Amino acid sequence: MKRRRWTWLTLAALGLILGVYHNHRVRHGEVNPLTALIRGLILPLQRSAYSATEGAEQFFATLTQAHQALRDHENLLLENALLKQELERLKALETENESLRNLLNLRAQLPNEWVGCRIMSTYLQPGQQTVIIDRGVRDGVLAGAPVVAGDGLLGVVERADKNASIVRMLTAPRMAVSAKVLNAQKISIGVCEGRGENRLLLNFIPPEAPLQVGDRVATAGLGGKYPPNLPIGVVEQIWYDRQYSVKKAWVRPAVDFERLSVALVKRGK
Repeated sequence: MKRRRWTWLTLAALGLILGVYHNHRVRHGEVNPLTALIRGLILPLQRSAYSATEGAEQFFATLTQAHQALRDHENLLLENALLKQELERLKALETENESLRNLLNLRAQLPNEWVGCRIMSTYLQPGQQTVIIDRGVRDGVLAGAPVVAGDGLLGVVERADKNASIVRMLTAPRMAVSAKVLNAQKISIGVCEGRGENRLLLNFIPPEAPLQVGDRVATAGLGGKYPPNLPIGVVEQIWYDRQYSVKKAWVRPAVDFERLSVALVKRGK
């Protein structure tokens, strides 16, 4: 008990002495060592706290800028996608307008009555190769009617329903049309056959025919099913078939079957 009392008395005395010493130093304009010690301990902590706060503010400012940059990037991507979509639409319209112009020029050369139609679906699978048009029996379209695109002969109506028809492409198997090769020296007659590929086989050309790569091929008009002088394609490769003593050739079709949008189909028989 006495020790505890003496301890408190000693601490009180030290506090009194420090207070007197502090007042003395302050009156004489001197720095109190205790105050300097406390300041020395507190100031670094204050600086650290300030630096941490400043760093946090800088971090959040950078984060905000990053989010804004990300939003700007996403907006640019969306705008770019919309512009590409609009460009594709304009290209499609330009292609369709060109096809319409070609069809109008071709229509003036066609005999009989023809009606315009739109391509509703295209099937390019090997062995099938058909398109569906939006004209049928109601429009006077019958099975066997020829169909032409702006670039040339497309095919023939295989089946006509009331409001639509299935057209077998020129390249489809079992398709054949009398053809003539427009060579500068001599026009030769043969048959263009579909083989289920993206090219046609030109067959039964006389061996003496002056056939050359690049010669244009058109319908001959034999039999009356197809009008004459419709473009069919261009000769790409030629060879001589010794077994049958004829010339043959691969022909690249004039019609781009993947980009069809409009066509003409013959009405009636």
